[in-house]
Amino acid sequence: MITIYYDTQTKNWFHRDSLTTYTFGKKQQTIDYFGSNHTHLLPFHLANNEKKVGPLVAILTGDSTNENAFLGNIRNLQRLLTSLQTKGALGVVITPSSINKDYMDGFVFYTPLKSWIKLKIPIPDIVYNRIPYRQIEKTDDYIETIQYLKDNDVPYFNPSFFSKWTTYEVLIKNEFLSTFLPYTSLFSGRDHLLEMLSNYQNIYIKSSTGHKGIGVYQLKVDKYAFSIQSSKINQTFQTFDQFWKEFESVFSNDKFILQEGISSDTFNSKRYDLRLLCHFQIDSYVISGIGVRVAGDQEVTTHVPNGGKIIAFNEIKNRININLLKMIVDEIGKTLSIETEEFIGEFSVDIGRTEADTYFIYEVNSKPMVFDEPDIKDQGLENLTKLLIMKAYTT
Repeated sequence: MITIYYDTQTKNWFHRDSLTTYTFGKKQQTIDYFGSNHTHLLPFHLANNEKKVGPLVAILTGDSTNENAFLGNIRNLQRLLTSLQTKGALGVVITPSSINKDYMDGFVFYTPLKSWIKLKIPIPDIVYNRIPYRQIEKTDDYIETIQYLKDNDVPYFNPSFFSKWTTYEVLIKNEFLSTFLPYTSLFSGRDHLLEMLSNYQNIYIKSSTGHKGIGVYQLKVDKYAFSIQSSKINQTFQTFDQFWKEFESVFSNDKFILQEGISSDTFNSKRYDLRLLCHFQIDSYVISGIGVRVAGDQEVTTHVPNGGKIIAFNEIKNRININLLKMIVDEIGKTLSIETEEFIGEFSVDIGRTEADTYFIYEVNSKPMVFDEPDIKDQGLENLTKLLIMKAYTT
């Protein structure tokens, strides 16, 4: 370990070992020697690999209208920066507008002062994408940021939010994974919807870019009626034409997928899903934790904001083929990384189980939620921290 110092007035980094030259960041920028004391110096205790200090890890999030702030979950970002620092790395929050030719302006949570401070850093060793909204990833600033990282050979993950349809197209090509995917197609209109209902009687209509159960509808048909349900509505129609007249405009304003409905296993007569948090580790993808979400009064989604409930994994653990889940997770991570030609460092996956012990992949997310379960939250943070440091050293 070595202590380096940041001068809040000159915005420069210093060290106090007159016999050694130290470097910092991807381009191995030299840290100046500064022998005398100074009231404006903030000390940072970091690891060093011979003469290289760090690593320097940047977390990319969104710009705020306030130049002294940023978008994102402050508490979660603080937890990650603190975890990195305990392992000798310096974690800094950056935004697209904070990037300059040879340096970046960033924010760090400085533990001794228990506050956020703004500082200037060299080009980091690695960037972790936590842009909070899809629309930001479509802006010129974000696109230019990714190009800047590529031009400077800075590794980064994850590259972007996943689209449900694009992810399905990638995974269905994998012979092993295709057996765990419910039949899915890109919604193309009224006749397509009728055809799916004729084939499956129970289908899900999902926004391809939705999240947290938003934009998810369950449509069922029997010989008497058509019923549609979401987290907010529950309506029944005598004919398909009545339904379509009411909902045509809803399904014309976004890109939707149609997905075969699966008869899920239940807990206390309510269906449940498995939420797996996954990280890359050395040469494979591992499960950092398994959460269980049980549907509430509405059966459409199991998301907690929509009435779903959390139960301990131990409640159903004896039903679950964990070895199979490990194989599925590893194959998902490797397939996505190969097919997208981008490094997928972490993801979460929603998996359903039937009473016959068959499994279905419902959705894969590149920006995993922070789990409520303390053990999953802690293990996920530990695995993410190790991954960021490992990739910074090996890429």
